[in-house]
Amino acid sequence: MLVIAHRGASGHAPENTMAAFLRAIVMGAPAIELDVHQTLDHELVVAHDDDLKRCGRDKRRIKNLHWDDISGLDVGSWFGKEFTGERLPRLEDVYDILPPSVELHVEIKRGSSVYPGIEERVVDLIHKRGAAARTVVSSFDHAALYSVRSLDEKVRIGYLLGLTTLQTAFREMKDIDAESLNLSVRQTLARTVKAAHDRERKILVYTVNTPAERDRLLKLGVDGIFSNYPELNLWR
Repeated sequence: MLVIAHRGASGHAPENTMAAFLRAIVMGAPAIELDVHQTLDHELVVAHDDDLKRCGRDKRRIKNLHWDDISGLDVGSWFGKEFTGERLPRLEDVYDILPPSVELHVEIKRGSSVYPGIEERVVDLIHKRGAAARTVVSSFDHAALYSVRSLDEKVRIGYLLGLTTLQTAFREMKDIDAESLNLSVRQTLARTVKAAHDRERKILVYTVNTPAERDRLLKLGVDGIFSNYPELNLWR
């Protein structure tokens, strides 16, 4: 079962920062997940929310700001003093440090309805970095996933379920040839795993942070989990 470092090693370092990604790499994570938004001047910024209240009490929306407005903000000290000075990374910065063997799961938080052209910029960057084979693009914004597929027939796609019914999800996954159904621990039932596997789709589950929960999901046959603690890959 694949253990994917959720927002990097976010149990040990501030989420979605270079510190968290580097920690995950050092810990031997085979895969890393992150979230992407877009600035007014079209930079692909790694952050979970569309504002920075969680990491720095900044209520401004990323979509309304230029990269220069936010590139110097401290997004690490909220987690611990030793992370003071951590900055927002761009998606291209993460590719700069990512070993070729590590898979990257890129969640587009919202598509072109909020961030015009974001899907094309993500796909273009993936190809610019020669990373198509080791990058999976996911989103709760399923229109964004349709857009990604229209841009590239081979890019790997993960379908985040959210509040969508399974019937609709499986139909849309077939439309866009999504390789995995990504869903929460609460949504993960034996019959759901079987239904996905019957359709030759993988099941990836978030957010799993204990060995007991990992082992329960392993018995259900899930293919991967997103965890704040990459060491779950080793705790056996």
